[in-house]
Amino acid sequence: MTISKKLAALSLAVSLSLFSVTPAVMAAKAVPKDVNYLLGMYYGSGSVFLLREDKGTLQIVYPSSSEEKKFSMANIFPLKKVRFDSYTLYEEGPLVTMEAPVHFERDTDGNGIACKIGGKRFARNFFPGEGNKVFRVEITGDYQSLKDAAPRADMPAKLQQGTAGKLVRIRSVIPNVKFDLRYAGNNNIFGVPLYNAGEAFAEAETAAALKKASDLLAAKGYGLLVWEAYRPWYVSKLASDLLPKDKKGMMPAPDKGEDRNTGRVVDVSLYDLATGEAVPMISDFDEVSVRQFPDFSGGTEQQRFLRDMLVSVMTECGFTQGKEEWWHFTLGDTKGWQHLNIPYGQIM
Repeated sequence: MTISKKLAALSLAVSLSLFSVTPAVMAAKAVPKDVNYLLGMYYGSGSVFLLREDKGTLQIVYPSSSEEKKFSMANIFPLKKVRFDSYTLYEEGPLVTMEAPVHFERDTDGNGIACKIGGKRFARNFFPGEGNKVFRVEITGDYQSLKDAAPRADMPAKLQQGTAGKLVRIRSVIPNVKFDLRYAGNNNIFGVPLYNAGEAFAEAETAAALKKASDLLAAKGYGLLVWEAYRPWYVSKLASDLLPKDKKGMMPAPDKGEDRNTGRVVDVSLYDLATGEAVPMISDFDEVSVRQFPDFSGGTEQQRFLRDMLVSVMTECGFTQGKEEWWHFTLGDTKGWQHLNIPYGQIM
């Protein structure tokens, strides 16, 4: 029986506890770079599996798919290291006992590009941000013309109803906050800046709650890194206008507005207070892959720990995590709040 058939034959359910790490436990250690470069999705022989790290051990999570969020029905197969890039997969159960050699192939940059299991070869499919692969949409229309026209567009009257939030500079509330405003530069899904700003803003209550989160994180050795916060309506319209027709569903239509326009939403990550450097998280911002899901169980134990710690702290401070993106947090309910269209340069 081939290794792929043996894997498919196993039907033992794995407890969800194996797929999560709670912030109550001690932070996991970073894995060596050579091991981290192997982690990801592998495809071959009609099968897909996820390679992750947990408690210092490489694990195959099977079956998997590129759309799976929790892998709750998958089985875990630990790998025992023999020597560099060579392992043994061993599993003993009531139905099947199996053992097979596992060997990884790398590219010249050290990235794992293939995994051989018992004679079967599985090629790696890189996530955006891995192996020099970057997700970009092919923007539609003339970028500069659309960017120049966006601030002159009229926001629908229905979006201007409700409570108008008071916008404040996040840095004025959290002095040690760091910014990596992706849409103010080229490092985003469009490859072009949507606006010009050197700092982020939020509704006053939201900034205050974010300050509480910052204080709790500081006690753990981390600071807040803001990827995005308040977004004027015209910037949302520009983003929608730039999306190609088959990608319009990636964000709400301009006539509906988006929650970021209220100022009560933040997209945040972590940086190390000791070094000032951004913490390598389980995925990049706006990566558009399975790794962005809050329950994604791949990556390393440390990455899952840090993501879940951030979620725990933000939740304690009144935020609700988004269902699709681990970095997206909303304070309370944005219903009843006005969608604002104040340019960044006009915020006092």
